[in-house]
Amino acid sequence: MAALALVSLLVAACSANAGSGTSGPGGDPVIGGTLNVGVTSDISSLNPYDGTGESTSMVVAQLNAGLFKRYKNKVVPAIAEGLKPSADGKSVTITLRAGLKFSDGKPITPNDVVFSIEQAKQGGVVGSLYKETITSEKAKGADQVVLRLVRPTINLDELLSYTEAAIIPADFGGRSKDEFYRKPVGAGPFALDSRKPGTSVALSRNKNFWEGKKPYFDALNFQVFNSVNALTSAFQGGTVQAVPFAPRESVPSFAGANIVNTAAASTELVFVNGRTGPLKNLKVRKAISAAIDRKAIVKQLGGAADRPTDTYLPSTVLGEAHPVPVKDRDVARAKQLLADTPYGGGVSIELIYPTGDATLAMTVQAIQENLASAGIKLNAKALDLSAWVERLLSGKYELAYQSISATGSTAESTLAFYVTSGGIGGGWSTQVAKTSLQQYQAATDAAAQAKALDKFQAWVSAELPVIPTVSVSPALVLSKKVGGFEGMRSVTLKALPLGELWLTK
Repeated sequence: MAALALVSLLVAACSANAGSGTSGPGGDPVIGGTLNVGVTSDISSLNPYDGTGESTSMVVAQLNAGLFKRYKNKVVPAIAEGLKPSADGKSVTITLRAGLKFSDGKPITPNDVVFSIEQAKQGGVVGSLYKETITSEKAKGADQVVLRLVRPTINLDELLSYTEAAIIPADFGGRSKDEFYRKPVGAGPFALDSRKPGTSVALSRNKNFWEGKKPYFDALNFQVFNSVNALTSAFQGGTVQAVPFAPRESVPSFAGANIVNTAAASTELVFVNGRTGPLKNLKVRKAISAAIDRKAIVKQLGGAADRPTDTYLPSTVLGEAHPVPVKDRDVARAKQLLADTPYGGGVSIELIYPTGDATLAMTVQAIQENLASAGIKLNAKALDLSAWVERLLSGKYELAYQSISATGSTAESTLAFYVTSGGIGGGWSTQVAKTSLQQYQAATDAAAQAKALDKFQAWVSAELPVIPTVSVSPALVLSKKVGGFEGMRSVTLKALPLGELWLTK
C-alpha cells in the first residue's frame, strides 16, 4: 500500500447499539489487563511517516505521539504545551511539556522535534504538505522549537497532529534507519514488544508516557486473522475484544456488541482513466454516474451512518464547504447521454477492484447491474492488492473501485494525494487541485477554505475524473467488557486512540 498512501481499505460501518463506557470503582478507569484487537490485514511497516494502510496506521498511532493530537473533535496539545505564532504569522514557537521521555526513558528534546519534522517532510504523500508549509525548524533553548512557515497557516496544529508527524529520537537514537524501525522507540502510549509478520504485533504500556495514568491497559495485542469468519469466531469466543474496520458482511455476527460509528473519513468512488477509449467522452462518464443507484447501495450494503455522495472529499474535511447535492438515479438520462455518443449502441468497459472485502465486491456487482440497465456492460475483475495498486497508479485500467481516506479533519492530504498521484493515474490535469490546495493553505478563515474546496468539487462534478458513490463511516466493534469509548465517534480509525479505553471488571 505504500505507493497508494491515502487510498486505504476502509470498509463501511454499520449501525448498532453505541453504548457508553463503564468506569471502575469510584468512577475511575480500570487499570490493567490486555486488549486483544482483531484485524484482517497485517501491518506493512513501523515507520510512522509512510501512512500506509489501516492496520499499519493504527499500530504506529499507538507507538507514537505528536506535538498535537485530535480528541473529542478538537485539536489539543500533546507533547507540546502550545503554539505561539509570530506577529506576521510566518513563524511559530512551540514549547514542549516538561519532563518528557521516550518509551526507552531517554528525554525528548527540541533536537528530536527538529529531526522528526525533517523525517515527516520526506514521508509519503503527506510529506509534501510539510515541505510546502514549513521551510525550516530550529531548536531554541531547552524546551522550544521555532518553525518558519511559507505562509501563515491556520491549520498548523491540525497538520502536526497527524500520525505522519510523530516525534522520534534524533538520528534514530544512534541506530541505522532499518535497525530503528525493526524495534522503534516512540512517545506514544504503548511500546513495541514483538512482531510476528502475518500473525501478531504485541505492545505493552509505555511507563514513560506523558499523559498521567494512560494508557489503562498493561498490554495491547493486534492479532491478524486470515478470514472474516475466523475473526468473528474469535470475538464471539472472547479472545478478541475489539475489531476496527469491521467488515460489513460480518456485522450480524456481532450481536450484543457495542458498535461505534467513527468519523466519516473516506469516500468510496470509481476512479476513471480518461486517456483513451469511451471514457474520454464526458457524456459516457456522465451516463455512468447517472446510472448508479447510490441510495440503493447504501440501503442494501451500507450502515446507518453511511450516506450517498457525489463529493470526492470525505465529509470530515469539508468544514464550511458545500457538499455536492446527490442526484437520484436516472436511467433514462443515462441512456440519452450514451445515445449522444458514438457508443449509443452499447459499450463494454473493464472495472478492477481489490480482493479481500466481500462488501466491496457486492458493491461492484450492484454497480455492474445498474450500468447494464443503461446499456453499459461492466466487466468486473478482482485483483490482489499489489496488482490493483500497480495498475491504478500506472494508468493501466479503465475504471477502478475503492475508497480514499483523509488523514485528519482538514483537506490538505486528500487534495495533495490527487496532485501527487497525477490525477490517480487517470491522465487528468491536476491544476485545479493544485490551485485549490494553495488557496486552502493560504486561507485565513473557514470561509476562504470553503471557497477553495468548493472550487475543486465543482471541477470534479463537471469533469468526473472520479465518480463518488458512498460516504463511509468505519465501524469499531467493542466487547461489552470495554469501556471509555465515549469520545471516539469523532476520530478516524487510522489514528484510533486505544490508550483511552479500558477493560471493565
